[in-house]
Amino acid sequence: MRFSEIADTFEKMSATTKRLELTQHLVELFQKTPPEIISKIVYLIQGKLRPDFEGVELGLAEKLAIHALAKSSGIAIKKINSVYAEDGDLGSTAAKILEQKTQTTFLAQDITAERVYETLYKIAKLEGQRSQDMKMKYVSSLLNDATPQEAKFILKIAMGTLRLGIADNTVMDALAISFTGAKDNREKLEAAYNVSSDLGTVAETISRKGLDGLKEFHVKVFSPIRPMLAERVKSEAEAIEKLGSGFAAEYKLDGERVQIHYKDNKVVLYSRRLENITSYYPDILENIPKALKTTDVILEAEAVAINQDSGEFLPFQELMHRR
Repeated sequence: MRFSEIADTFEKMSATTKRLELTQHLVELFQKTPPEIISKIVYLIQGKLRPDFEGVELGLAEKLAIHALAKSSGIAIKKINSVYAEDGDLGSTAAKILEQKTQTTFLAQDITAERVYETLYKIAKLEGQRSQDMKMKYVSSLLNDATPQEAKFILKIAMGTLRLGIADNTVMDALAISFTGAKDNREKLEAAYNVSSDLGTVAETISRKGLDGLKEFHVKVFSPIRPMLAERVKSEAEAIEKLGSGFAAEYKLDGERVQIHYKDNKVVLYSRRLENITSYYPDILENIPKALKTTDVILEAEAVAINQDSGEFLPFQELMHRR
């Protein structure tokens, strides 16, 4: 699949704030996307490369992106910085710079969506002494073959600055319409997403197997569940007015929400944002196997700092020292 089709869709989406129009643009994109790549397209739309809990981070450094653009275009960094200062957006700057490109690439090839994704994934995983050189090599290689519009969105994605103005709900609406013909089926996609936290895999499953495929999704240890988030109210009376008399309540502790997954003596901790925060809480890792009789469980919890001398709760900020 050519990346130009995705860049064109992103351009159209950037030009509107109307949810119906955004949804329709996604429907048109999804309906022509092969099942084997739709998960990757959904991740890119979300501004990521993998589900949050896998910890694959985008975020190409600005300076490196500018150097890669200079290398691929043959235009001086000083000129690029001047255009960037006016634009304030390096993706838009890249489009303008490549329209003035002084170097001709005789062996330029059409850029595929697969190539863009795989290159960005390699960049995200690079570490070590020569990683910056390799990142610039990979980015400039993409920009060498990119049209101005493609370059605009390649850099936006790579730098983590893609802002399409859509939420996951809009993506699920579009998937439901594309592969079931009815927006009402969004709830079934959302149920699968809630227990998997992986919208890319949900998209691939429904594109290959339809609604029946969503029955494969269920709660699994080490696959974090999307958290239910509370809505604030100003008083107990307002809560009763909203919920009626049949509800339970508990104290809100000033800590960090933690989803604890435990199986076969392995413990993994996920944050409210579904990031893996296992390394921050060695004390939880040590105590969970001792505290539980079961060997297969998911716990919803709040990590709270405590003064060991007085037993009093400490402010939430104490936990931030662990990061």
